Amino acid sequence: MKLLFVLLFFIQANFFPQSTTIDCDSLQSRCFSVEKMPVIIGGMGSLHLRLIYPPEALKHKIEGKVYVLVTIDSLGNPFCARIIKGIGYACDEEALRLVNSSRYTAGEQRGKPVVITMSIPIVFKIDDDF
Repeated sequence: MKLLFVLLFFIQANFFPQSTTIDCDSLQSRCFSVEKMPVIIGGMGSLHLRLIYPPEALKHKIEGKVYVLVTIDSLGNPFCARIIKGIGYACDEEALRLVNSSRYTAGEQRGKPVVITMSIPIVFKIDDDF
């Protein structure tokens, strides 16, 4: 009877995973250096060209940097993005939109694409044209 119980437990533990969700906190807490970091396709300039300044931030003349921590998978897709330093007034949400809607080259370690977590600064600066 004990052998049957142990066998059933082993089968359940190995063939029926308990969770298929991604734990972003554990992914983003691991630190190591890689040979090639992910790069935004089109560069930071293309990211800032797509920036839509939030009307609330314009009204209150809010400027500054929003830092987004994002994980880039081995195909160059962003996921698990979160604000690590924000400025409010809808700028944080706009920064998340930009980072999540961008495409990236994959990071590489020993010539193979890897999952990388990195910080991206998004600068909010009001032009004199406004």
